[in-house]
Amino acid sequence: MKTKVKICGICSLEDVRVLNEAGPDFAGFVLAPSKRRVKLEELETLIAYLDPKIIPVGVFVNQDPAYLLQAVAVGIRVLQIHGDESPGYIQELRSLLDRQNSGKIKIWKAVRIGLENEIDKADREFQGLVDGIIVDKYDSNAYGGTGQAFDWNLLRKKHESQEGERWDFPLILAGGLNEDNVKLAISTVNPYCVDVSSGVETNGRKDRMKIRRFIEQLRQCSRL
Repeated sequence: MKTKVKICGICSLEDVRVLNEAGPDFAGFVLAPSKRRVKLEELETLIAYLDPKIIPVGVFVNQDPAYLLQAVAVGIRVLQIHGDESPGYIQELRSLLDRQNSGKIKIWKAVRIGLENEIDKADREFQGLVDGIIVDKYDSNAYGGTGQAFDWNLLRKKHESQEGERWDFPLILAGGLNEDNVKLAISTVNPYCVDVSSGVETNGRKDRMKIRRFIEQLRQCSRL
């Protein structure tokens, strides 16, 4: 299966135009405190200009489920939960989505990896509750967006321990990805999707050519 790509940290109409040209699978909008944060009214405008083939993902950190539902109302189709949210929080969120007939909305839970046993813990806690697990590097000072990679071999060991079987949930790889290492990342982890933000930026702004080169590297992997 072809590895999908998510470009995160979209916060302007220029960013949207760049994505519409490049054609990634997912566009990430940060709705948690961050230098890339967008407000709901801005989000609605950005999604309105986004190519309908690109799926909008909202990134949230320890926020009220009601706020996430407001984001769904303006066009978010994947809820990326990136904080300390518990399985109980996920269950409550899923119940609220069902009440609003939003059963097609996906939920991805981020797990920050520092040690191998954290992967097993995520496997146990969120199996059957979420539609995807994002693996990112652990940092005691941030919930994500550090631009740093963790040891991808931890995920290789997990796959090998399962005798080659894939997890029941899609795996989204984040943290420190760029055009120079994405091929290695895919060959090591074989993720459902790769998630990149600062790795396709120059001076804190999305770089059209870096995005194109990143996606081209990804497509070369698919042709191998």
